[in-house]
Amino acid sequence: MVYFIIMSRTHCLVLSLLLSVGILTSVAPAHATMSIEMQRKIYTDASKALKKGHLRTYRRLSKKIVDYPLYGYLEYNFMRKRISRMPEERIKKFIDVYQDSPISARMRFGWLRSLERKGSWQKFLDEYQPGGGTKMYCSYATALYKTKQIEKANVEAEKLWLVGKSQPSKCDSVFQAWKKHGGMTHEQKWKRIELAMTKGRISLARFIAKEMSKQDRRWVERWRKMHRRPAENLLRKYYKTDNPIPNMIVRHGVKRLARRDAGAAADYWETVRDKHIALTENNVQDVDQYIAMHAGYQKHPRALEWLGKLGNPDSAVQLWRIRTALSQQDWWSALTWIEALPHEERSSSRWRYWRGRILEMQSESLPALRTAAERIYTTLAKERSYHGFLAADRLGSEYQFQSDPLKFTNEELDEIAVISGVQRSRELLKLGLKADARREWNFVTKPFNEEQLKKASVLASNWDWHDRAISTIAKAEHFDDLEVRFPMAYKDVVTKQAKEQGIDAAWVYGVLRQESGFMADARSHAGALGLMQLMPGTGRLTARKLKFRIRSNRDLLNTNKNIRLGAAYLRRMLDRNEGNGALATASYNAGPYRVKKWLPNKDMPSDIWVETIPYNETRKYVRRVMSYTVIYDNKLGGRGAGLMQYKMPVIKARDSQDS
Repeated sequence: MVYFIIMSRTHCLVLSLLLSVGILTSVAPAHATMSIEMQRKIYTDASKALKKGHLRTYRRLSKKIVDYPLYGYLEYNFMRKRISRMPEERIKKFIDVYQDSPISARMRFGWLRSLERKGSWQKFLDEYQPGGGTKMYCSYATALYKTKQIEKANVEAEKLWLVGKSQPSKCDSVFQAWKKHGGMTHEQKWKRIELAMTKGRISLARFIAKEMSKQDRRWVERWRKMHRRPAENLLRKYYKTDNPIPNMIVRHGVKRLARRDAGAAADYWETVRDKHIALTENNVQDVDQYIAMHAGYQKHPRALEWLGKLGNPDSAVQLWRIRTALSQQDWWSALTWIEALPHEERSSSRWRYWRGRILEMQSESLPALRTAAERIYTTLAKERSYHGFLAADRLGSEYQFQSDPLKFTNEELDEIAVISGVQRSRELLKLGLKADARREWNFVTKPFNEEQLKKASVLASNWDWHDRAISTIAKAEHFDDLEVRFPMAYKDVVTKQAKEQGIDAAWVYGVLRQESGFMADARSHAGALGLMQLMPGTGRLTARKLKFRIRSNRDLLNTNKNIRLGAAYLRRMLDRNEGNGALATASYNAGPYRVKKWLPNKDMPSDIWVETIPYNETRKYVRRVMSYTVIYDNKLGGRGAGLMQYKMPVIKARDSQDS
């Protein structure tokens, strides 16, 4: 298969443009006979020379590989540190030549920062394009103020102001200018305080209040106390007023209390809401819904009653009515609410399954319902999905996988492989520059049509670049190629560690697939690392139990160590949850202490428990891991017992697990 075309028409055009603006200092020979491996080595040597400041060596080497896909990266790294001295025309031509690559935008933003340092504000505005993060956006607003575009600048400043978190220090001058031009009003300050308190950013709220009146500061301090201890503060006498600020604080306090104890929040809300005449109908409905939803999460006995009273229910309320009815085993209410769903939602595999499940549960008194349930299960069991697998279990039938691998000729794949951005992605991947490789791939595939995305996914899979293959085929919405979507990478390590821990290799694969999608260097915003997305503290604790040392977080990105630790932690979660795979999987995602709080008061079928997990993220996580586990079990040659009976037994009541 051809992946590189040396001195293609595109490269000739790029070369001529570079020469015309002086990015290259002399005509370099087209090294048509130089192997890609040699070009790769020269690129590496040139990069090292540039990093060390050996410019003569850098220039000599770079001239040899002007037709190499990553030549632009060399020039970018050379120009970005000298951008303040670069001729404008040279910068603009670079941005234009590489507009099919993320390095174009990176060069532009580097140039904009240089223009900002020089105070070239009009030029900054002429060249500005959206993107570059909040700091760049603040610089844009500053440029508007500097060029006397006050009205437009005030609009942008307000957008930067109305967020519930601290903004970069670069925004301070924007806010000062906004204040100078009458933007930072008393009302605007309270709007941001409300946003900050809603997100729990108490220090930000207090910081904003520093320049406000003594009375305002007193209300912010009361709000802080309400946030910390709502039950102790909701009935304070100074909240018995129609002033909008204390009303906001009271609503905040009721919601805070509802997160811990929806029943107590409902009692307090009933006591205080009629004493605040400034509360609007929307205010009341908002708090009523918040309490009812959290009552559903907490499985409060009156949750279904409160959810049922809500007028104009949104989709979240509609779904939690059903879940609450299921958790209370109020089958006819659950069925009533399912039938009330919009047609598209009602026709999903999830609610078809639950319609069948409810009919089955009622079939003891009405045997004809069993036949109706089986008809639903029979249709649903043909689907490759979590609920399809559960339906097959209800029937005792085989799972259906419907694999339909994509098939393309080498010539069809070459249509994608010769695209410049794809070539750059391939080379960056070969050089171990995974983050840059992903940026290039994501950039070049963004405008692809469905057919191009399918070809690109197969190409990435052929390169063993599984995380991009999975994400790209998902964009194409082709879900039936199980070879691309569920690769068997790291098979030796996964099977070995699963065997050592006495757990299913398919389960390890299911967790790995959901956690990182086979991105070995994955790092989450929360700090989780690697294929199995281990938190550093969890990784170190697990390593100590296995009697080996983790020297740094980098060790957790090692694939062998990461899988070993992840498998061991899965074993630990399984032991803590008496061998229940659903509970163990939820614990891996949400933590064992949180899952313990979600245990039912009486034994509950695991499918009902999973459907009523309070956290959307964890509920989806468990469903996906369980279904991925079935798929990997099939790929590993097993079938085992059914998903419900083997992986997800009955959830024992909290008291029995505590004992």
